[in-house]
Amino acid sequence: MPPANDRADNDEMLNRLAHVTVRYRRLILGLTVLFMVVAAVLGTRAFGVLEDGGFEDPSSESARAVDVRDALGAGDPGIVVLATAVGGDVDGAVAVAEGETLSTELAGLDGVVRVASYWTAGSPPPLRDAEGGAALVLVQIGPDADGDEIVAAVEDVAKRTSGALTLGIGGGEAVGAAFGETIEGDLARAEAIAVPITLILLVLVFGGLLAASLPLFVGVIAALGTFLSLFVIGSLTDVSVFAINLTTALGLGLAIDYSLFIISRYREELRAGRSVEGAVVRAVETAGRTVALSGFTVAVSLSALLVFPQYFLRSFAYSGVAVVLLAMTASLVALPAMLAVVGTRIDSLRVFKVRGERREEDGFWYRTASRVMRRPVPV
Repeated sequence: MPPANDRADNDEMLNRLAHVTVRYRRLILGLTVLFMVVAAVLGTRAFGVLEDGGFEDPSSESARAVDVRDALGAGDPGIVVLATAVGGDVDGAVAVAEGETLSTELAGLDGVVRVASYWTAGSPPPLRDAEGGAALVLVQIGPDADGDEIVAAVEDVAKRTSGALTLGIGGGEAVGAAFGETIEGDLARAEAIAVPITLILLVLVFGGLLAASLPLFVGVIAALGTFLSLFVIGSLTDVSVFAINLTTALGLGLAIDYSLFIISRYREELRAGRSVEGAVVRAVETAGRTVALSGFTVAVSLSALLVFPQYFLRSFAYSGVAVVLLAMTASLVALPAMLAVVGTRIDSLRVFKVRGERREEDGFWYRTASRVMRRPVPV
């Protein structure tokens, strides 16, 4: 338990915050909308500065070996083309001719630094399988080249082959491009499924469309604000693209969680006879303390990821701390301002009929807690 003086100071701070949000509710909502517009415009640029790596420890022996290799100009074959001879022999005349033509076309692509193939490197055994039916073409791209564009160009070249070789494209760049497209598609599909289901659950919990839409409002603020923060941080240091996953999932989840506390307490205070302003202030004083404590606790916990050397893990701290603090702030500032504007219309657009007032003792959770406390040892 915190000392009584500390709790009193916290309550006083939340009380003042609630009065400010009620008094300047329209100004706060106007600034919130402005922030969302700016975050939407700049935050979309985050995808251009995020990276798809960060899984290695920069101080590890393997990472230092890669640095030495790059310094010597050896480079990494970002794209590997597996050429399988239709006739079963990569040393056949037709396969050799097509292999040489393929190597020449790939070497002429913009951004390609070097091409080493079985047919142009003197037929070294390491670039051919034991049966002699398949060979490799290694494509090294420049450090400043766009890997996705070069992968697409290699695929176009592969489509123009005469048919003596069957080509398969792999390597880090090709896998990264395909992986990025897969992740982007999976995220879009997941959100298309999750958002409608979430909205249905919110309507079931809150009983009305207006009350159910408010947590989504908080979630959008948190997500857009985090995109903006990732754009800023990604412009200064390496940030993994997978931070986006945490932003959308955690932002929506915390927005619903924190909004549920505030809105439920606000409705209870209205039913108890308080005015709109009094209900907002009381909701922030009580449920707001829980939201603030939860937000800071989760943010501090996620910040522990900053100690890891891999920026893949540090990125979850960047996005996690940002989305938690934004969801907490939106729930304590923007949401109370919205409640002050909505007022007693919070229960409008109801989907379910309002049931008559019932005693607290008749509630499901009250009865469940009572049963547990009566039989604590067996439970």
